[in-house]
Amino acid sequence: MYVNYMADIGQYMDNETYPVLPSVKASNLIPNNNYLKKAKDITPDMLFSPEKRNEFMSYFPDIVKQLEKKGAAIDGIEHGKHLTKLVEYVVDGGKNYAGIQVAETYKMLLPKTKQTPENIKLGYYLGWCLELLIDSIIVLDDMLDGEKIRRKKPCWYLLEDVKLSACNDACILESAMYYLLRENFGHLDCYIDLVQYMQESSLLLYMGQHLEMKYSKDVFQTSLELYKATTKTASTCIVSYLPVMLGMTLAGYKNMEDIKKAQGILSQLGYFYLVENDYLECFGDPNLSGKPGRDIQMGRCRWPIVAFVEVASPEQKELMKAHYGKDNEESVAIVKQLMEDVNIHQLYVDYMSELYHKLMKDIEENSYGDMKNVYLKLVETMSCSTECGGVY
Repeated sequence: MYVNYMADIGQYMDNETYPVLPSVKASNLIPNNNYLKKAKDITPDMLFSPEKRNEFMSYFPDIVKQLEKKGAAIDGIEHGKHLTKLVEYVVDGGKNYAGIQVAETYKMLLPKTKQTPENIKLGYYLGWCLELLIDSIIVLDDMLDGEKIRRKKPCWYLLEDVKLSACNDACILESAMYYLLRENFGHLDCYIDLVQYMQESSLLLYMGQHLEMKYSKDVFQTSLELYKATTKTASTCIVSYLPVMLGMTLAGYKNMEDIKKAQGILSQLGYFYLVENDYLECFGDPNLSGKPGRDIQMGRCRWPIVAFVEVASPEQKELMKAHYGKDNEESVAIVKQLMEDVNIHQLYVDYMSELYHKLMKDIEENSYGDMKNVYLKLVETMSCSTECGGVY
């Protein structure tokens, strides 16, 4: 059953009281910041595990073959070679956490009597449809942001035979996703709902890109509350809400009370993911994330700079204004030093611990059964994502 995310999710975000920096030291509530897991603690049943990703990747050749066949049928000149190259270059190589979430949510909610190989395959195919949608946005996002590296290789638009045609290729990817949806799910009662979720999410993602560019023009006028408000259009949807709702819909889950509760919990999960990703873009390991972070050089409106503005002195802000958004090593070093001067790393740990504490409380009080297991699986995922380079 389709639920309008844009109509409903805002109430959960707008009424939500997120911690305002400087936050209460939540590390006192969660000793040793143990919401964070280490890479060595990742077990095969976790969404971040190599086993889960390998299982998901085993269905990628099926997706490529379906698109190869369609590409050859409509392209009498290149016989679909461009579409195949596009999918193999852009879609392959990601972490696939969103797609894996779709498949795993579906399997957790699907009755055991219906868990046939054919049905399980549908869960993975739907996960790959979401991956195509995400990657279509990433192709455009890399162009707009001037990114150079994505997943340890040059961004698609930088290839000599691509350039500006990457704009069209992004549209091809999104259209290919809808073809896969119709081809594999068109016979199901939930097909229209799946299409509506994808369409709505596309709009949210494009709106999110607009807001990001708008508020990056003057990050020093952005408050934490404004930052939170802008994130609800995209991040809370694509990294938490959409994967779960797709899995629920395919599994035939129609408990409206649980669906309403899911919106509040998943909005918090999405916000957690976004803050974490913002932090890792500035201070994470490029070898884990697959690309060097350029948020500082590009002057983007991200959590670290918003948090800095909340606590910095007037003198520190003035110096930051002179260097934030400058694409040179000296300015980047000064920006990072200024952030360290306000103890940004401890602020981050405290803030994330507090978000985690509230999230776990809400899950405990507002969920049960299979849906509770889904939420806990997602929390387990986010608790080790720092060690794994984030969710993207």
